[in-house]
Amino acid sequence: MKKQQGFTLIELMIVVAIIAILAAIALPAYNNYRIRSAEGACQAEAKAYTNSAVAAGQSQMVIPTAVTTGACATAPTITSGDITSSSNVTFVPKTPGVSSTICNAATATCSMTPSV
Repeated sequence: MKKQQGFTLIELMIVVAIIAILAAIALPAYNNYRIRSAEGACQAEAKAYTNSAVAAGQSQMVIPTAVTTGACATAPTITSGDITSSSNVTFVPKTPGVSSTICNAATATCSMTPSV
């Protein structure tokens, strides 16, 4: 009686099918994770910048300029006029993020817009 030296074709096909099923489940979950992390990073950056701008504006100090090399694609600079008029400032995350973060310039409260 001969011993089997390797795997049969059907065994290899079953393993490939199992890997394909696991990949089909994991890739959409990973994409959602990437989107949420991009949005969360932009929201954290927007909140930190808004806090420092409001603190500087209320202390009659120089208001820092927004940095666009971080997690947000667009980050407008807050002025003392924005702080006194309580205007909203919108921060847009870099790709793959979808939901923008809106911060109130007077109170430094930020919230994320619902994704479309």
